[in-house]
Amino acid sequence: MVDTPCRLPSLAVGAIIVSLIVAASARAASDGPGSIGFGRHLVEEVCGECHRVSQPPMAKPPPMQEELAAPDLVERMRDPGITEMALRSYLRTSHPVMPNIRLSMEETDDVVAYLMSLKEGLQ
Repeated sequence: MVDTPCRLPSLAVGAIIVSLIVAASARAASDGPGSIGFGRHLVEEVCGECHRVSQPPMAKPPPMQEELAAPDLVERMRDPGITEMALRSYLRTSHPVMPNIRLSMEETDDVVAYLMSLKEGLQ
């Protein structure tokens, strides 16, 4: 039997490449701009430190929500003035009490798609 120590790393690299291609294909196949799934992940990971972002309400608020009086994003989406254009503008503007998070256009599309899906679910 021939020992092939380099075979396993090659297979692992191949598996990673295939998974990246599948993820990119799934993103490209999504309807319209923005992926609700990717947006949800971004919002939960980045915004979820301070804002409640899930339904139903969590048993315990995010660590910084009470301290910073960070608004509940699910409840904010009930406001009829919150539109896709308003969200895009808000996400592109820095705010003194928030971290200065720079999103790519694609990430902005994802976050807007997710937040607008929350709005649709509230009606």
